Amino acid sequence: RQVYAPCISSFYNKRLETMNDYYSYILFRCSDNPKLAADAYNNVLKNKGILLKSSTAMRNAILNSQNQDLINNYYVWIALKKDITDMDSKGEDIAMLEEKANNLEKELVRNSQEFSEFTKLQDIDYKQIQNELSDDEIAIEFIHFTLKDYKAGRYDDFTDSVLYVALLLTNDCEYPEMVPLFYEHDLQQILGRFQMNNLKYINNLYGTNNSANTELYNIIWGPLEDKLEGVSKIYYSPTGLLHKISLAALNSGKNVYLCDNFKLNMQSSTAALLNNEQKSINTGNTLTLFGGIDYNSEYSDEKIWEYLPGTKAEIERISKIFNNSQSVAKYSDKNASEEVFKKQAPNSEVVHVSTHGFFYSKPSFTSKVATPKLLDDDILANRASRCGGSGFGVQAFVKNPNPLMRSGLVMAVANQVWAIDNNPGGEDGVLTAMEVSHLDMRKTKLVVLSACETGLGDIKGSEGVYGLQRAFKIAGVDYIIMSLWKVADEETAEFMSSLYNNLSKTNDVKAAFEETRNQMRQKYDPYYWAAFVLVE
Repeated sequence: RQVYAPCISSFYNKRLETMNDYYSYILFRCSDNPKLAADAYNNVLKNKGILLKSSTAMRNAILNSQNQDLINNYYVWIALKKDITDMDSKGEDIAMLEEKANNLEKELVRNSQEFSEFTKLQDIDYKQIQNELSDDEIAIEFIHFTLKDYKAGRYDDFTDSVLYVALLLTNDCEYPEMVPLFYEHDLQQILGRFQMNNLKYINNLYGTNNSANTELYNIIWGPLEDKLEGVSKIYYSPTGLLHKISLAALNSGKNVYLCDNFKLNMQSSTAALLNNEQKSINTGNTLTLFGGIDYNSEYSDEKIWEYLPGTKAEIERISKIFNNSQSVAKYSDKNASEEVFKKQAPNSEVVHVSTHGFFYSKPSFTSKVATPKLLDDDILANRASRCGGSGFGVQAFVKNPNPLMRSGLVMAVANQVWAIDNNPGGEDGVLTAMEVSHLDMRKTKLVVLSACETGLGDIKGSEGVYGLQRAFKIAGVDYIIMSLWKVADEETAEFMSSLYNNLSKTNDVKAAFEETRNQMRQKYDPYYWAAFVLVE
C-alpha cells in the first residue's frame, strides 16, 4: 500500500462528498443498526490525520532503516522541498522543481514500504482502543460533515449545514455510540467571525470565575452530559472548529469548569491510546531554553516585533529550577537565532521557546496589511499585533498561500525580514512551521511554545490544524504545549515555572501539565490558564 501524501490528498478530496453521504447515512440509520457506529469509528481511526500519519510513517521508516542510500535520498528530497519553499516565497516558478520532488517522493515511498508501519496504523479497530480503557475512562472521536437530508425519501440532497457529532467509546459498550452535537453555524455565531483573542474576548467567550457564560458548554458538552456517568478521565480528538476551543474552560456554571469534573487528554487521534505508556522525561538531561530575544538587526530601524523582557526572566527562572545544570542551555539576545534553534533543538530532550508566535489567516481574509503597532490593551501592551510590515515578510509569510508558512516563531533579528524588500538569504529570523517540519526531532520528548497563538493554523477537514502543532508532530516530537490565544506575560511566566517545578518532581508531562493547570485555575480566570493545551 503506497504511502504517497499527494495521492492520498487527491483521493481523499475526491471522496469528501462520499464521506458526507456515508456519515449522514450512519447517523440516520444507527438507532436501528448500532453496529454502523462501529464502522464510523473505524473509518475515523483510518482517515483522521491520514496525511500526517503517512508522512511521519514514511519519515520514520526511512530514518530508522539503516539504509544509507535511502536516507541520503530522503535528505535530498528535504533539500528540494526547502528550495521550493524559498522560491515560492519569492514568486518564482516552482513547477519543474515540484515535479522532481514528487518523483523522488514516489521513489522514497516505494523503497520504504517494507519498513513502514502505515499499514499497521490503518488496520486499527475500535475494539483495540476499547481494550485500553479502564472502567472510569471514555474515548471520544469528534467528527464533522455536511449533513445529507434523508427525510421523506430525499436521498440525494445535501443541506447547507455542517453537523458536529461525537463518537463515544467505553470499555463495556458493544458498539460506539453516535451523538449529534451542534451545527457549525451555531458555534460560529458564538465565536464571532472576527476576533482579537484578547482578554475581553476570552472573558466574554468562556466567562470568568465570578461571571459564568455557559453557551459553549451547552452546545458542545450539554448533549454528552447524561452519557458520562461514572467517567473521570476523557481521551478526546477534536475536529474542525473544536481545535480552537479550550474544552478545559467550558463553563457549566459559576466557577465550575470542565477540568474540575474530568481529567482531559487531547490527542490527534484516540488511536494514540495504543501507545499510551508513560513517556518519562528527564528535564535536566538536555533542556534548551530560548527567551529574551533581540529581534533587531542593522537593517531594521522599525521595531515590528518588540523585545519581551518577561521572556528573559522566564527562562532564567526555569533554569534555576534545575540549579543551572550544565545540561541546561540558554539562548538569548542575538544568540537565540533560527540557525541555533535548528542545530540545538533536534538534540534536546526538552525545548522551551518564549517569544512572539504568529498565525496569519488565509490571504483572502487579510483585508489590510499594515505595520503592526503595540497593543495598549490591558496586560497585552508589550505584545506585537498580528499584522506584518510592508517588506519581504508580508509576501513570504502574511500573504503566503501555504498555511505552514503563515505560522511560526519569531527568533533573533527577525525584524529585518519585514524591513527589507528582498529575500535576505540564509536564515531570516522567522522559524516557520514549514521549516520545523523539515527537522528531525525524534529525540525531543517535549516542546513548550510559550508564545501567542501557537496552537492556531488553517483547519483542513479531518487533517486538523496546519500550523506549528502539525509541524512539530511531523518532526517527531512526542508532546507539544501550545497556546490558543494571546497570553499574558506575568501569568504565563508563573504557569511555566509551575510546569517545570512539577515536571522536575514527576518526569511525567501529562501529570505535570494537569497539576499546573489546576494550580493556576484556583487563582485565575480561564484567560490566564486555559490558553495552554497539551497535545500528544
